[in-house]
Amino acid sequence: MSERNPMAVAENVSSCSLSAMWDWSHLSLSGTPPAVPLLDAAADLLVLERNFAASLGICERGLQILSAEPTDAKCEQVKTSLCVVAIQCLVELGRWREVLPWLIQYYQTPQEMPYNIMEMCILLYGKVKQPQVMLEVSSDWLQVQANRLLPNCCRVAELHLLHILLPLGLFSDAEVLAQDSDVFTEKQRHIALALVSEHRRQWEEYEAAAATERDEHSQSESMGRTGKVQTRIQNVAHLLLRALGMIAGIIRRTPFRNAALAVLLITIILLRLDPASPAAYGPISSLLLLIRQTIASIFQRHPSRQL
Repeated sequence: MSERNPMAVAENVSSCSLSAMWDWSHLSLSGTPPAVPLLDAAADLLVLERNFAASLGICERGLQILSAEPTDAKCEQVKTSLCVVAIQCLVELGRWREVLPWLIQYYQTPQEMPYNIMEMCILLYGKVKQPQVMLEVSSDWLQVQANRLLPNCCRVAELHLLHILLPLGLFSDAEVLAQDSDVFTEKQRHIALALVSEHRRQWEEYEAAAATERDEHSQSESMGRTGKVQTRIQNVAHLLLRALGMIAGIIRRTPFRNAALAVLLITIILLRLDPASPAAYGPISSLLLLIRQTIASIFQRHPSRQL
């Protein structure tokens, strides 16, 4: 697959609001996790200086510091913000394939990822036309009861439907998700089902058109092969007619015995008779007899050559 434009991917991933990415301004100074200054520095390098490699390095350093700290809500928020900044850096560096493996280093399972990181991953892999990468990850995330109770679960489900299930043609799974009353409201379910139905119709039309095009291409190839075969047959027939004409001319100018000998030789060559085969005994005996008679007639016509 050709390399995607990092800027185009970054713009799509950045559709998640900046406040969702790194809104840590409300954290009080007391009890602030030690990685917050690193988060500030990483954000400045990303947004102001656009030094993506340096920003990524600072994010990784901050995550290492947090891994040694007791887990609480503030640390989790800072961790999420660092991961979001790091994802943006990886995308800007053209290393979007590394995003999911990189995240697995800091979350034991993908189901533990916060909703905003899951949103970014779905948007990212949908944008680069790799929805199958996120299929199992986002499906499993939506099955976790704790995640389904989150206010933003609806947004993750919507992105999963639009960017993963529908592009992969998984319309049955999409219908099941669209009918999930725990995720969508009644109005949202109605809109989602209509969207799935429309995508299914477009998919079927595309498949039908593609099948018709393949059939037409196959028929044209078949007709082309048939035409070539007919041309070869005509050429061979023309050559045989010429050969038969030449043979007929030679036979008219050749004594009967010599002509019969030539015909028998040609028959043996064409039929590829094996001299050791019992089936070849009769023709070969006739050939030998004909050769003896021919030699005898030659010497009878020219007695002066006999010694």
